Parts: sequence; C-alpha cells; structure tokens
Amino acid sequence: MKRDLLSPAEDTVSTPKWTHDGLAHDLASHLRGLSDRRVWVDMQLGAAGSTRPDVYTMPCSFSRFTPIAYECKVSVSDFRADVTKGKYTDYLGYASGVIFACPAGLLKRDDIPKGAGLMTRGEDGWHTLKAPTLSKCPELPRSFWLKLVMDGERRDHERQAYMEEHCKRSLNEYAVQQKLRTQFGDVVAAAINDHLSQTTRRLDSLRHAIATRTASLEADLKRIDERRDAARQAEDRECSEMLRDLAKVVGMEPDPTNIRKMSNRLDAMIALAQESTTVKELAGIVRNISWGVKQFQEIEAALVPKKESEAA
Repeated sequence: MKRDLLSPAEDTVSTPKWTHDGLAHDLASHLRGLSDRRVWVDMQLGAAGSTRPDVYTMPCSFSRFTPIAYECKVSVSDFRADVTKGKYTDYLGYASGVIFACPAGLLKRDDIPKGAGLMTRGEDGWHTLKAPTLSKCPELPRSFWLKLVMDGERRDHERQAYMEEHCKRSLNEYAVQQKLRTQFGDVVAAAINDHLSQTTRRLDSLRHAIATRTASLEADLKRIDERRDAARQAEDRECSEMLRDLAKVVGMEPDPTNIRKMSNRLDAMIALAQESTTVKELAGIVRNISWGVKQFQEIEAALVPKKESEAA
C-alpha cells in the first residue's frame, strides 16, 4: 500500500538509493516550488477502480487547462512492465500529458514512449530531459471533481498543518539549542578543550613510541647490514686466498677471469700424477717379480750338483 500524502522530512532528502514513495514526494515538493500548480501525491482520480498516478498537477489557470500526470520509476523492470502493459496511457483520460520521473542514469530519452516526457533526479535536483507532447485535456468526469473536493482538499490541508507544526517544532528545537549553547557553552568548551588536550597528549605519546620503535628497527637493520658486509668481505678474502693457491699450483696468474682455465689445468695435472703413480707401482711389481725369479734360479742352481753326486 502506498503512503499517505503526508511524509517525513527525510523523504525530501537526496539519498544514494531512492525508494518509490520517497522519489514521488521529492518530485511533489519540487513541483510545488516551481510554479503555481496544485499538486497531489498518490491521488485516485475518481471513484474506486479509477487510475492513480504517483503525482498529479493542475495549473491554476482558466485559459490554459493542462493537467499533468507523473509516473515515478526506481527500476528499469518496473518501467518496462508499465510500458508493455500501456498503463501510463490510462492517465491521458485525466491529463494533457504524461511524464516519467526516475533517478538520474536509470532511463534515457530513447527509452521513453512517443509523446511521454522524462524528468530525472540528480544530486543537484530535478531536470527535464524530454518534454511531453501536450494534447487537449478531455472533459473530466463528475467523480473526478468530487474526489478532488472531498479528498484532495482535506489531504492538502493536512499537509499544510503538518508543515506548520513541523516548522514550529523546528523553531522550538532551535531556540532550545540556542539556550543550551548559552547556558552550557563554557562547560562544553572546557570539556572539548580537555578532550583535545588528552587527544594531543595521546598523539604525542604515540608519535614518540613510533619514533623510538623506528630508531630501534633502523639500528637493527644497520647491524644486519654490517654483519652481512663483514661476512661478504671474509668470503671474498677466502676466495682470493684459494684463487692464489690454485694459481700457484697450476703455475698461472691469480686472475679470476682465468678460473676455468686454471681448473682445467689442475684436472690435467691430477690425471698426469695419477698416471705416474701407476707406472711406478707397475715398475715395482716387475722388480719384485724379477728378484723372485732370480732367487729361484739361484736356489735351483745350488740344488743341481747335490742331486748329481747322490746319483753317482
């Protein structure tokens, strides 16, 4: 069920996401301040079952009678369903034109049916993007005028009374606030100053803690860098000593660019040394074998004469 014409003040405040009723009341407030038109919100135009536009306006003019019906949309699907069913055309039985109203960016000019208009609500207010094609308003039925007289005027008076009461309440609240400011201004000012002082002290303490912690971290990082540099230098010295030793062994200059050549020469020297050792071992084995053969021959020669004398 739609809300009554009277609405809270919040409905006229621009919000990131509009509701249907909020958009309708905001549009009505805009139209009331724009011209001398009479404005109704959610007014059924006649007896039960008759059409009910979201906003309906009528000019205070005897010469140019052009009432306008406004249809508020906050979703594209609702707009398309309305256009497909042709619901908006029912308003032409009571108005000279129909205008669709929506939040800015929801609909474009090309989306609007032929003959209808378009108004959008942006952050800076309402704007007309497309004017409707106005036609002569048909003769309005007796039930329409009775509805406006019996219901529309009552609701308009209620709205006026509500606005006056709201203004009085706002003025009373303002006066009370001014009195409180006068009476408790010094107390509030002292409390604010005390709060600011405490906040300042907390911020200073926090800044000091952050500065101390930052200095400690910077010192730790410096020590880490120093240890890393010392380790790198020690490693460089050890590598230099190893390079010099290697160069001395292979008989080359200790040039880091020749490290691969020195490594290859060292491998060759190791292989050659291994071959020399093998030759020496084989020569020793041969000498041992030769010595053994010689010993055997001497023993054999010594035993031959003895055997021959025994035989004789």
